Amino acid sequence: MYTNDWLAEGIVEGCETEVMTMQNIQIPIYGLMILLSLVVNIFVVILLSNKYDFTKIEIMCLILYEGIGIILGGKILTFIQNYQEYNGEFDLIGTGLTSYGGAIGALLFLLVFSVQFQKSFQKMLFIFLPPIPLMYGIGKIGCSFAGCCHGIEYTGLGSVAHRHTNDIISNTRLFPVQLVETIVFLGIFICMIYVHWRNRFDMKMVGISFILCGISKFLLDFLRMSHIGQIISSNQWISLVFAFVGIFMVIKESRRSIVENPWKEE
Repeated sequence: MYTNDWLAEGIVEGCETEVMTMQNIQIPIYGLMILLSLVVNIFVVILLSNKYDFTKIEIMCLILYEGIGIILGGKILTFIQNYQEYNGEFDLIGTGLTSYGGAIGALLFLLVFSVQFQKSFQKMLFIFLPPIPLMYGIGKIGCSFAGCCHGIEYTGLGSVAHRHTNDIISNTRLFPVQLVETIVFLGIFICMIYVHWRNRFDMKMVGISFILCGISKFLLDFLRMSHIGQIISSNQWISLVFAFVGIFMVIKESRRSIVENPWKEE
C-alpha cells in the first residue's frame, strides 16, 4: 500500500496483503478497482448509446467485444514488453494488463464488430471512447494501493511510500504518479462528456482526445521509476503514435469542414 503525507503516518505492510475486509471476506483493492472501472464503463456506454441507433442487444455484444479486446490486448502487449521476464511463455491468466494494450485491443475488437455486422465504427468511437480515460483513472487508484507503476524518488509535498517484502523501493518516498494520472485522466473524461452533452462530439473531438491522452501519458511516464535509464520508453512511443494519429484526424476533419462549409470561416 501507500501512505500519503497529507493523510497518514507510518507505512502499511506489503501490497500482497492490501485488501478490504467485509464480513471476514478479504477483497483485493486492486482487483476491486479494476472491476469498478469495468462496471463504470458499462454504465457510461449504456447512457451514451441512447443517442445512437444501436439496439440493446448490439450494445451488449459490443461491450462483450470490447471486454475481450481489453483483456487480450492488455495481456498480449504486457507479454511483448516483458518477453524476457516471462521467458517467452505466454500465460493468459498470469500475465498482467497494460493500459495501452487494453485500449488498442478494445478499438480493434470494435472494428471487428463493425466489419462483421456492417455497423458504423465512427458511432462506436463516439460511445466507447469517452469512458476509456475514466477506466484508466480508476485503475490507477488500484495501482496506487498495489504499489505498481510507482513514481520516481521524491520527498516533497504529497510523497508516498510503499512497503514490499521483495521490493528495493521499500520505505522509499516516491512521487504519487498514479494519483496524478487519476486526476489528469478524470479531467479528460469530464471534458469529453461535456462536449458529448453539448452534442459536439465528432471525429475532430476523437482526434483531440487521442492527442490529450497521448501527450498526458507521454509526459507522466517521465515521473515513473520504470523510466529511469531510458530516453523514450515503449509506452511513450505508443503515446506519440496516439498523439500523431490524433493530430492527423484533427487536420483531416478541419480540412473537410472547410471544404463543406467554405464560408464558415468568414
